[in-house]
Amino acid sequence: MQLFISIYCSLLLLFTIPFESGQERIETFTFSSNGVEYEGKIFPPASYENNKNIPAIFLIDFTEQHFKLATDEFEKVINGVHQLIDKDALVVSLKEIADIDAEPESFEEHYAIYKNMALYVDGKYTNNPSRTFIGKGSESGVVLKALFMENSENEIFDNFIATDPSGLYATEIIRMIEENDFPQNKNHKKLHFSYSTSNDRARCNKIIDLINKAEYPWLKFESVEYTKSNYENTYPVSFAAGIKFVFEE
Repeated sequence: MQLFISIYCSLLLLFTIPFESGQERIETFTFSSNGVEYEGKIFPPASYENNKNIPAIFLIDFTEQHFKLATDEFEKVINGVHQLIDKDALVVSLKEIADIDAEPESFEEHYAIYKNMALYVDGKYTNNPSRTFIGKGSESGVVLKALFMENSENEIFDNFIATDPSGLYATEIIRMIEENDFPQNKNHKKLHFSYSTSNDRARCNKIIDLINKAEYPWLKFESVEYTKSNYENTYPVSFAAGIKFVFEE
């Protein structure tokens, strides 16, 4: 009987270890923003067990109101981190995909959620000050506006990855740049901006041209036009490309 139990346990161990090693370990937490409690989730890479000095990537992921729903953005950000060489990052987002339409007039509310999430993660999970803000579609508009609205006194994020902004947010970003309607005192930032065939090419190119012509001394900027890929297929590639850009030396 003892021999049978020993063999059974050995077989159980043999079959469970590969299954578990193939799954990403996700932890959940609760934080507060403007008096409301939210549930977040965080992916700690394997190296986190021995090293808490790891930068964090914050994914803003709401229900996409204007295109086919994508529910795998969190996994695609993790995949982008896995493609880094000799670097790791925590990946953080809301636990559930909130049914929210991100529009410019609601920026402060949506930005506050992720600002407070970042401050919570900073105090509990990591002692690395580097934070990246990433999003696609309407949510990438929140990312872009956060880049321009933060200043050296109240900055939260260092790096910004935005792909396929909505028309409303693209128009707002163009206005802000043209009118210089944002704080000018900023520390060093990185921005990776991209768009696909599904987007308004003229409007996206105007954002790119305005940023290039401005030559902001505080900004390292990279832009990509995906000419053979639409909105529903671009974000996994653009997420990985953006993560590579902001983490390269």
